[in-house]
Amino acid sequence: MTRQLKFALIAAALFLTLTAFEQWRSPEPFEIWHFLGDLFEWALLAGGVAMTAFTSAQARDFRLERLELIDDLQTARREGGRWRAAVAAHVSGLSRAIAVQFQTWALTDAEADVAGLLLKGLSHREIAGLRQSSEVTVRQHATMIYRKSGLSNRAQLTAFFLEDLLPEAGGSETKAGLLPVR
Repeated sequence: MTRQLKFALIAAALFLTLTAFEQWRSPEPFEIWHFLGDLFEWALLAGGVAMTAFTSAQARDFRLERLELIDDLQTARREGGRWRAAVAAHVSGLSRAIAVQFQTWALTDAEADVAGLLLKGLSHREIAGLRQSSEVTVRQHATMIYRKSGLSNRAQLTAFFLEDLLPEAGGSETKAGLLPVR
């Protein structure tokens, strides 16, 4: 049973109880029009109470979910910070090695910049936005990168630099001797 249905049933039960109690306590003789008027009035009141209770419960759930998300985000930031600190020297060395390879391929500064952004996984459109150039220009740079490197596409470019860092498919260790990520 959904929360909305539970609130509706509770509101309906309260509504009927209140209406019957009001009619029982009334000193006036029973008239259908008065009864229907009271019924409508109590229905509005019960509906308002039910909606307020439901909205309050939803707001509480949203607050709890928000707090959980904030906690998860803080945990992820701490873990990311620890990971970045642990691999800083390796990342720096890899960055230098990538820059040397770009020089070996004789990439221009613009091509090297685009190649780095391609390695980070950005789309041509995103790269164009960051570099304040057109998508056509970024595609031309990418074409020259692939031509100068002897590679065919972004996947090969990425694999050129990362292949030895990641675990082999089905293997227990990588070529570099690293344990697989679990």
